[in-house]
Amino acid sequence: MIYDIHTHYWNPEDTSLTSDTSHLGIPAAANRKMSSDRHFEETKAVDRAVVFGLRALKSSMNIPNDTVKKQVDRAPERLIFFTSIDPTEKGYLDELERTHMDLHAKGIKLGPIYQGAHPLDRRNLEIYAYAQKHNLPIVIHMATTYARGVPLDYARPFYMDEVAIKFPDLKMVLAHLGHPWIGETIAVIRRNPNLYADISALYYRPWQFYNAMQLLVEYGTWEKVFFGSDFPFTTPQESIDGIRNINHITGNSGLPRISDEIIDEILCRNSLGILGIE
Repeated sequence: MIYDIHTHYWNPEDTSLTSDTSHLGIPAAANRKMSSDRHFEETKAVDRAVVFGLRALKSSMNIPNDTVKKQVDRAPERLIFFTSIDPTEKGYLDELERTHMDLHAKGIKLGPIYQGAHPLDRRNLEIYAYAQKHNLPIVIHMATTYARGVPLDYARPFYMDEVAIKFPDLKMVLAHLGHPWIGETIAVIRRNPNLYADISALYYRPWQFYNAMQLLVEYGTWEKVFFGSDFPFTTPQESIDGIRNINHITGNSGLPRISDEIIDEILCRNSLGILGIE
């Protein structure tokens, strides 16, 4: 079975997303590719898929959690709803409790660099505390982005080490392997039992992706990495194909290959079971 830990959904007609969303981290092409039917069909390439939006008032992204839940309800046997909480939004803890208790969210999506709240901000600490208490895993954007107006420092995986120390039972997934701080991400997830990473949106930078995978192998941390696609920026099937083709970059160079066994294990790793939400 293949589990996709990282797919986005929003209503393309949502007034919070304009036709030119590149400054928000959402290229206009991705907005054109998004539709309820397309998400529904493309996610059939995997057996289960996590689905979330992103609430980030700082970046003018106001994707309603109810919109995402409605999409998940089209196929609840294979789609899994994660709520997105913006710690800068008034009543953010009420929204977290509502979407957890009433909409039955199985996890939480955060994006400090979009939301303008440092990962160690008091408000984020309150979200971590709630998540740990209720066994809700968190997928957190820890990587560079198109979005402007927030210090890039807010996306540094380094800070999640302190979060993991403060909340040792909280399971978190650092999205996009923290690129360009991939080595930093590997160091952080290696030393913290409940920190993981996903490899979403990496395969189309083949040299960076190949080096990232080699680092995972050399540090012995590939067992803490999950498959993710980052739909609609790429599709689950394109991501699967891209990962399986990772060794094409080596050609006749003599560079070491990533073993088929490691590729298969990452693709088929039961991320949902590990996170306790299967």
